[in-house]
Amino acid sequence: MLDSDLLGPPRQAAPPAPAAPPSRPAPVSGPRSGRLYRSRHVRWVARRPPEAIPTIRRPEFVARPRYIPRYVYIPQWGLKDGGLKDGGLTDGGLGNATGGRAAASRGGALSDALTRALYVLAAALGLAAVAHLLRYVLLIINRSTPVPAWTDLVTSTLVIFGGLLALGCFVYTTVVFARWVMAMRTEAYRCVDRRDPRPRWQIVLLAVVPLVNVLGVAVLLHEAAHVRTDLDGDRTRRRLTRMWVAWAIVNALAVAAIVTRVVATWSGSIQTGANGLVAVTVSAACSAVFARWLADRLEVTFATSQQDPVPARRWVMAA
Repeated sequence: MLDSDLLGPPRQAAPPAPAAPPSRPAPVSGPRSGRLYRSRHVRWVARRPPEAIPTIRRPEFVARPRYIPRYVYIPQWGLKDGGLKDGGLTDGGLGNATGGRAAASRGGALSDALTRALYVLAAALGLAAVAHLLRYVLLIINRSTPVPAWTDLVTSTLVIFGGLLALGCFVYTTVVFARWVMAMRTEAYRCVDRRDPRPRWQIVLLAVVPLVNVLGVAVLLHEAAHVRTDLDGDRTRRRLTRMWVAWAIVNALAVAAIVTRVVATWSGSIQTGANGLVAVTVSAACSAVFARWLADRLEVTFATSQQDPVPARRWVMAA
């Protein structure tokens, strides 16, 4: 047991220390949160939420090579021929004027050649018709009276010669006509700064092949007349329609005559042979008239002006 006197008085507990005031958080250096997104070093990036992202990716579009646009003829915007002006050619018009004059001269030469060929064809067809008519008359006489042998030989020779001559003239006229159609169409499309859309082989096929040219020639001429702006559309259409009707009739008669002639040759009958001669005579005569009529009609339709003729005398109503 300890002595209380030796230890001294008892110690008292120390009073509690006063509570220190709460410390403030240290200020954060740098810009505030509101200024963070307005910094010039930060930018917004918009992203879709995961649920909005499609699970199946769209197929990528593969660009195919495109065709290069091109013209079937040389465009001449602003390069038209100025023609003659003040006694000379305008700038840039020398080449076009030379080509235009060459095409016009070529078209005029072919037009004259076609007219002459049609006249010759009409004469050859007329000679063939006369030869077949003489042969038919000889057959009529031979039915009741014997004829000399030399008359039979002469008429047979005339028939063969007339037929070959008409065939040769027909081939020559067809070739000239095809060349004239090509030149006329080229000149017509050149007037509107275009090229002929039909190739040459197609024009030759439509204008030369028999029975095909019955419709082909009408199509070619109507297309050329439709392009020409210096022609009267209604009048040209009527003239071409009349020419086509006459051309179809002539071809129908020619086909009937050829069929009748072939049948008469294989039959051996005098009467059938006479019928074949009559058919050939009628066909050749109609073809000769058509060729003579067409020679003037083509020139009037395409080569000359279609303006109404001005009468030399005018009648005025008196007051």
